[in-house]
Amino acid sequence: MNRETFEANIKKRMDAIKCMKEHSVFHTLKGEITAYDYDKKSLTMEFLVTDFHENEFGIMFGGSLVGMFDITFGILTAGLGDYDIAPTVQLSTNFLKGIPTGAVVRIEAEAVSTGKTLMNFVGKAYVGEELAGSASGTFMTPRPFKKYVED
Repeated sequence: MNRETFEANIKKRMDAIKCMKEHSVFHTLKGEITAYDYDKKSLTMEFLVTDFHENEFGIMFGGSLVGMFDITFGILTAGLGDYDIAPTVQLSTNFLKGIPTGAVVRIEAEAVSTGKTLMNFVGKAYVGEELAGSASGTFMTPRPFKKYVED
C-alpha cells in the first residue's frame, strides 16, 4: 500500500458513512476526520457531543465514547486495507473524565499492528488538551466477508 491508496481508502470510507441512514449512529456522533498520517498509521477525528448523547448526570453517555473509538478505529482499518467493512473483535475503553454536552471530543488513533486478518489499535480521547479516555481495539480484516445477516 502507498500513501495515495491510504488517503483514497479513508476518503472512500468517509463517503460511505455519509451515505448511511439518517438515524444511524454514524450520523448522531457527527464525526469528522481532522488529520491522518500514512507513515504513523494514524487518524484523528473530532466528534460533537450533542444533547442526544447526554446521560442522567448531564454528561456524555459512556457508550458514545466507545462508539467514537469504534468509528475511528474502523475508518483507520479501512484506510490501511481497503475494506468496506471491518468488524470489531475487541474494544476496551477507559473512562477518565466526564465529558460535557457541547464539547468536541478529539480521538487520536494509531495502528499497533496490521496483519492479514487482524489489526490492533490504541487511541486517546481529548477534550481540548485534557485526556478524557483511552482505548485499545482489535478489528477483523476479512476478504471476503461472510455475510451472516440476510437482506
